[in-house]
Amino acid sequence: MESGSDSPIVCLEFFSGIGGLHYGLQQSGVAGRVAMSFDMNEHANTVYEHNFGQRPNNKAIDYLELQDIDRHRANCWLLSPPCQPYTRGGKYLDDQDPRARGLLHLLALLPQLKTIPDYILLENVMNFENSRSRGILVRTLGLLGFRVQEFLLSPVQFGIPNHRLRYFLVARREWSRPASISDGESKEFLEWSAANEQRTDVYLQQGRDAVCTTWPPPGTGDSSSAVCLAPLASYIDTEPNADPSLLVPSEHILKRRNLEFDIVRSSSQTTSTFTKGYGSRHLIGSGSLLQTAQLDVVETGFGSPEKLLPLGLRFFSPREVALLHHFPYTNYSSDRQAVNGNQTYSLSFPPSTSQRQQLQLLGNSLNVQVVADLIRHVLIGTIR
Repeated sequence: MESGSDSPIVCLEFFSGIGGLHYGLQQSGVAGRVAMSFDMNEHANTVYEHNFGQRPNNKAIDYLELQDIDRHRANCWLLSPPCQPYTRGGKYLDDQDPRARGLLHLLALLPQLKTIPDYILLENVMNFENSRSRGILVRTLGLLGFRVQEFLLSPVQFGIPNHRLRYFLVARREWSRPASISDGESKEFLEWSAANEQRTDVYLQQGRDAVCTTWPPPGTGDSSSAVCLAPLASYIDTEPNADPSLLVPSEHILKRRNLEFDIVRSSSQTTSTFTKGYGSRHLIGSGSLLQTAQLDVVETGFGSPEKLLPLGLRFFSPREVALLHHFPYTNYSSDRQAVNGNQTYSLSFPPSTSQRQQLQLLGNSLNVQVVADLIRHVLIGTIR
């Protein structure tokens, strides 16, 4: 949608979690609203309602009916479907995984809607681009006249000191079904369908080569200039250093001999991906640990985990993880302000949400800044 268009952006947010896609829309600066969000995780829904004042629809997405979607007359879909079907932990079951049913159901409904959206943004894990689900997604959109662009992007490409490589698809409907078509067998319809099918086949033949790994995309800006990472220290508080609930238990460290811990200091350049397992006994592969003592000592713990005990290792706090994911975070109750007539929202957690749940929900979320830039790209910029 070009800037200045009279048509408002009305979004549906599927698999909404704690609202990362909603915050991305807000941060993009594009005038729009989320008409309804959908998620079955009641902990996430409680946080969402706490901040946005609207509880997501908790009906299973694979049981949604046409009227559940058409009633909102939304012209933009934002989706972050479950990643487990496309991960090693999920056994790579792809479209055969029950957790993929929601996305596949939405794609089956899409051609039948009275109001087909004009814009779509989807986020998932790396490896989705190799899945059968991706093929179904791209073909469904292509046959409806969408121009598709896919990305593998990490926040470090946006100047954020956190690695979180993720798959993104953005799509804009550029070849709409001609309004004059009333008969599915008309010449105009057949020509439109044939052109869409040909474009889609050509695109899918590129395979993984169709996925862009640079930002900005070629042809839309200077993608050759180096991005300066923001200092990690600007995301870190010193107060949590004394919080015993954030200290890494020594027994969890000592049992992991011959494993290398991901340890960073406030002077480090970046952090690793935070997952839903962060803050638990799963210390390897769930996110970086912050060293708060003996900062002149560099130690990974490989072979000698006892050497790590004096280093004051702690988990990043929920606030720090939220800031690294570029949520507009506040320690207090939901902060809502009106800016240029639009309400803006910040993230906070209700008292009923434990620290472990906060870290789990953040690990299941996404980077708001990356989403914001992609929303601007698909709604205002040019997809080539």
